[in-house]
Amino acid sequence: MTLTADQQQIIERIGVFFETKGNQPILGRIIGLLMVADDAEATFEDIQKCLFVSKSAVSQALTLLQSQNKVEYITKPGERKRYFRLKIRNWKVDIQDDLRKVFKFNEIIEEIISLRGNKNEEFNSYLKEVSNFMQFMEAELPKLIEKYKKQIE
Repeated sequence: MTLTADQQQIIERIGVFFETKGNQPILGRIIGLLMVADDAEATFEDIQKCLFVSKSAVSQALTLLQSQNKVEYITKPGERKRYFRLKIRNWKVDIQDDLRKVFKFNEIIEEIISLRGNKNEEFNSYLKEVSNFMQFMEAELPKLIEKYKKQIE
């Protein structure tokens, strides 16, 4: 598998993006590679060679990505190799699940608000604003999903 300079640049940008979110850059780079690869899949060896990383780094990253349900592998008849690909088919469900987790965290924020005293009103105000925004987003999300469904029909 050979990558163009543009593909390599995008892969690196995705790696940096993942790093800014507190993840290992290799996770983003593997996702980026699987996104830009013409076949939308790559073998373990392809990943290692294209990203210039060790076997252990690829192995650990793929294990983590599979446990996060972001990557899966397939096999092909007559071949022993595994082909890794993104589990992007369920992207709508994945996004909704991620947002539900964020909304669930708001329950903790609301509990914190009820426990806090009045010593730092400015901080309390920020917490309330975050909670209000989360409640707003949770109420509006179903409407946005329906609007999107109608738009793509």
